[in-house]
Amino acid sequence: MTPDDRDEPPRRSRRRRAAEDAPKERVLHTRVPAVLEDELKRLAKNLRVPVSNVVRAILEDAIDAVDTVGEVAEGELLGFADRLARQRDHLRDRVTRREPADDAEADTTSETETDEATEPSDACPEAMPELLDGVFGFQALVLATDAECGVCGKTLPAGSSASRALFDDPKKRVFLGSTCRLMPEKG
Repeated sequence: MTPDDRDEPPRRSRRRRAAEDAPKERVLHTRVPAVLEDELKRLAKNLRVPVSNVVRAILEDAIDAVDTVGEVAEGELLGFADRLARQRDHLRDRVTRREPADDAEADTTSETETDEATEPSDACPEAMPELLDGVFGFQALVLATDAECGVCGKTLPAGSSASRALFDDPKKRVFLGSTCRLMPEKG
């Protein structure tokens, strides 16, 4: 025997090493109602496994379910936060585009230009187009995405007020801008 052989630790059996390296299981004691105990024992008997295995399996499944629900909820919240940030940025861009760059430009804006922005578009027809045949009402709304006026074809930007023409067929979608001259007056 060489001196090097004496310095090596004694070899452990493969089974013993595996048992020592495995995570240590712990025993938990808990109080449960008698009805729950009876149900756990009945389930364990039907499955022909110890009650502790049934309890362990139930706890593991419950933890997995909570993790899954948490991940899904987190993903949905992140998606909602992203959509909200995009909409906020879009609205911020729209507001900054409407505001004059400096005070000198604000002074040069004429009153006629301001009035034209609030008047109905000249592209709106005088008479009700066939597209609106069968409409029974209009629903006011704020657009979440860009849409097109079904009458004049004008782009209606997200965040702007508009109305949806309501038909007996709920699949039929026609939007009108808030300044469309075809919108009936509120009485």
